[in-house]
Amino acid sequence: MTSIGKSEFWLCYRPFSDDSDVVRMVDEARAAVVCDTATLALEAGFQRVRVFSTVELDGVAVEPTHPNRAIGDIVAEAASNAEAAVCYAGSGMPAMSRDDWAGVLAILQNGRAVSNRMFSCDWLGVPSGRMLSSIEGEEVDNRFALRIRDENTVEVEQFERSARSLLDLDTPTDLTVLAACAKVGSLQIGSYLAAVLEEWAGLLLPAERGVEEVFDVMTKRDAELMIAGRISGSDWAVVDRDTSCRVRVLSEERGLRMRETQGRSMLAALYESCGAENFMTMLSEMSDSMIWDTRPFFSHLDWNLSRSDRFWADLGRWDAISHEPLKELVQGIGPHQVLTGGHSLVAGGMLAGIDQAWTRRELSG
Repeated sequence: MTSIGKSEFWLCYRPFSDDSDVVRMVDEARAAVVCDTATLALEAGFQRVRVFSTVELDGVAVEPTHPNRAIGDIVAEAASNAEAAVCYAGSGMPAMSRDDWAGVLAILQNGRAVSNRMFSCDWLGVPSGRMLSSIEGEEVDNRFALRIRDENTVEVEQFERSARSLLDLDTPTDLTVLAACAKVGSLQIGSYLAAVLEEWAGLLLPAERGVEEVFDVMTKRDAELMIAGRISGSDWAVVDRDTSCRVRVLSEERGLRMRETQGRSMLAALYESCGAENFMTMLSEMSDSMIWDTRPFFSHLDWNLSRSDRFWADLGRWDAISHEPLKELVQGIGPHQVLTGGHSLVAGGMLAGIDQAWTRRELSG
């Protein structure tokens, strides 16, 4: 069992290599979450916070790292002398509370490891930091929990599944979801992130209205919602239980980032078969709104998209997209209630949407 009170919380930040407005917005939000999470970790009882970063950050002291160095190598090196319990949380989690992190700490102090997801984790806690030495060489942190499970004599338990524990911040859509939830109080966010949302409100507001429209469908008995992408059975069970609408689910390519081959997507196959013009018409005939993790679709089609184009697509800004087929697709999406994003959208984002929709309905009377 780990000694009570001896614990560390590690964060790692590196900005995306793109200077477009939409990418800069997400970068600023991710940096803000690092600062908010560092504050919450100390309030939760972690004794020390370490932030590994390729750039300086306002609000926290950082340990400089090289941008080309693998994240697994950075963490493994820090772990070589870490006897205490450690929670690694990437660039932080925007909706996790002080009590949530205190719950994580309690698990670690009882000698157990914990993560929010086994096969694509966003954060991971271990009872001894030395265990993290085994993730050396990993280029991304999604495999950390799996490596710890397979290469150490410790079980990795799953933390309570909720919007707070699963909603990561990777795309503009995650920001719009957070903004919509914060507005009605169904999720709480930190002061640093709140300031960024206020700064970029002009860019986010049109998309935020679309978020509310899509989520409202969840409360209507005579409506149908489609969900597509890397949705897990556990999260689908919550949707089935906590929404009033009919739900159509297409789950595909879970673990996409950890596989070495090109993704395969039934939606992309449909797109190839019927063409861009008919694709959205067919989908709109099957549902009133859609929550769509588009990354398996892009992988199947082998679209070599810039991060900027993916992010503009998530905001529905076809006019800012340089990739012609994607621009055409986003134009076709425009008249329909479709919310696009990455994996977090069909995990924590979708669960946050359920809470937001019901809270908004209660507030409206």
